[in-house]
Amino acid sequence: MAGKTGHGDVTEFFPGATKVECDGYDGYATITNPDNTMSGSRCPLCTKQRLADSLAAFTPPRFAAEINVPEAAMAWAQQGHAAQGLYLAGPVGTGKTHAAWMTVRLWCEHTGTLPGTRDWASAVIFTRMTDLLDDLRPGDDSRQRIRDCQNAKLLVIDDLGAEKASEWTQERFYSVIDHRYANCLPLIVTGNLPPSKLADQTGERAASRLAEMCEVVPMTGADRRRPAA
Repeated sequence: MAGKTGHGDVTEFFPGATKVECDGYDGYATITNPDNTMSGSRCPLCTKQRLADSLAAFTPPRFAAEINVPEAAMAWAQQGHAAQGLYLAGPVGTGKTHAAWMTVRLWCEHTGTLPGTRDWASAVIFTRMTDLLDDLRPGDDSRQRIRDCQNAKLLVIDDLGAEKASEWTQERFYSVIDHRYANCLPLIVTGNLPPSKLADQTGERAASRLAEMCEVVPMTGADRRRPAA
């Protein structure tokens, strides 16, 4: 029985078939059934490899290593598109950013989302809060950035609260958070402060939305960036 691809044997995914042929990377599997009829399907192994390659290209090298994440973050990722808000909160150096990248990987694997696409309808956006505030300042480009962040399949905001937003960017930031809140779209946030303490940085309305929509996951431990004494 044929069924070998460059990624392994695909026949196990099509029990009962007398022959399975795949034309290669991200390929299309041709299936011969016992009655000699033929059908087609995406090759599961090629699809899995394409996702792994996309994740590898999307993730910065510093955060490429697989790590354990809190059980609550793993459970959140397994909700897939039904997941809503997740807030990884803790002091500097407790691994919040790395945990966020790992949670993105788990979520993408669960949903089959290719994170590197430029199509906002299927994109994953991972941004530092300071960079996002820069993008939201007045200008034509800010409108597109707002729409992208509103509608991305998954939005990750790293280091929320590191910089106080201006009145203008607070309003723009609220429009992003409120849209995702209203449409139950997945959001991952990392920060040093709990959502209830973010009002000075993000504005009252955005902080209130975050407090309501996010499950808070404490990140504890010593600063991993400092050598042990």
